[in-house]
Amino acid sequence: MTDQDAQFFADHPDRRARIRLPAKEFAKNRQRAVGVVDEMEAEFRTLGDHNRDRRRVLVWRVPEGNPFYDPARRPLLKIPFLLFADETVEDNDEVLLPLVHQIMVDAAKEHGMVR
Repeated sequence: MTDQDAQFFADHPDRRARIRLPAKEFAKNRQRAVGVVDEMEAEFRTLGDHNRDRRRVLVWRVPEGNPFYDPARRPLLKIPFLLFADETVEDNDEVLLPLVHQIMVDAAKEHGMVR
């Protein structure tokens, strides 16, 4: 199975971010039973009570110069994201990169890395 995000960025080398619906994936529960769940299910649960149809995954291609950049791997960061009730978010870098930036700044502030 091909990683859909890696394939997207290979097909669109000029793009640095994308937004998409969570994919389905297999997950094992405590009793070792395997079932199908939404991608990043646990991460979305930490965002509080919400409608499942508002879930999106923001995928950011880590740029050169970032401490986590590895030219051999080209790492992709997946960020759980919830839409507002009637919100749509365009799938282009002009819209998505400022969202990713703000999420990163907010997370850094929350963890005391930036004031």
